[in-house]
Parts: sequence; C-alpha cells; structure tokens
Amino acid sequence: MHETTTTALLQDLGDPSKQAVWEEFDERYRPILVGVGLRLGLGREDAADAAQEALLRFVKGYRAGAYDRSRGRLRAWLIGIARHCVRDVQAQRARRRERHGPSQIAELPDERRMTLIWDEQQRRIMLEKALAELRSSPRLGAPALRAFEMTALERRPAPDVAAELGLSLNDVYLAKHRCLRRLRSILTELDKAYSLDAGP
Repeated sequence: MHETTTTALLQDLGDPSKQAVWEEFDERYRPILVGVGLRLGLGREDAADAAQEALLRFVKGYRAGAYDRSRGRLRAWLIGIARHCVRDVQAQRARRRERHGPSQIAELPDERRMTLIWDEQQRRIMLEKALAELRSSPRLGAPALRAFEMTALERRPAPDVAAELGLSLNDVYLAKHRCLRRLRSILTELDKAYSLDAGP
C-alpha cells in the first residue's frame, strides 16, 4: 500500500499543474462524499452530483486560499462544503418536483451528526480498501485468507471452518490472527492517509 500522506497530498494540491495529485485526492474522498449523500437521502445520481460539486468547490477554494486553519480543521471545512452541496442538490430536486406538486427539502443534520456520518462512511471505505489489500497479499495464501474470512467476516465457528477447509484448528486460529494483524496494519496506514486533520 502506497498511499500519499495527507500533508504531502495537500501541499501538492495547491499546484494546478499536478493533475495526478488531484486525481488521487478525488479517488480517496469521492466515495466518502457519495456515501454521505446517500446516507442523507439522495439517490445515487444526485449523491454523485453533490460529491462532484463538493470536490470542485473544495479544490477551487483550497487553491484560492479560502481555507483558514485558525477557524477549524480542514476535515470540518470539507464536511461543511459537502453539507452545502447536498442541500443545493436537494433544493434543485425540490424545484424539479414542484411542477408535479408540493415538495419539501429534508432537514440536514447538524455539524456533529454530519461528522459522525462522514466518519462512518470513511471507515466503510477504508475497510473495503484494507480487505482488498489483504486479499491481494501473496504472503498469506488462499487457505489462510479463506479461514480468516469464514471466522472473522462470516462469523462461523473455527471447528466448522477447520473441518470444511481441511485445516487443523490451530491453523485456523493462526490464520485469523495473522490476517487480523495485517488488516490492522493496513488500516493504520489508511487512517494516516485519510486524515484531514493534518495539513501542510
């Protein structure tokens, strides 16, 4: 796993000529933004539109120097932008529906609740990436990975897993332990990469 640190990413994000940096930032945060939009009641297309607008507003504002570190963390700034973009998409959707009858814009959660939703989506995305990284690790081997998935993810009893895979009970426990240790290591790396509390 070679995730650019947030500090390095943000330093380079200020340079419009570094397109690869913008692409990495986009790849990292777009799924979270889409997930936030979905949790706030948007359909997939509207959630994607809100995420796109939030990313554009963020990078434009960031490059223009609109972020003021003294007024709060960068993560809170991005979450605030996301909240406004969801509200704007809701308003556009409401205006479209007015032709067919009365519509109402759903009330958005407060800052604290928005942060909890963001954190929930970020953890989900990070876990998906960590599991994909774990599964691509050649050192663990297919039997160990399958034993881990069956015991840790599918919550199946270790003796049943051992019998089904033709492994000893000790091998199943060792596989689970090794995979969990590697998964935690990957998640620690990702947590650093996704942290927007650090800045340039």
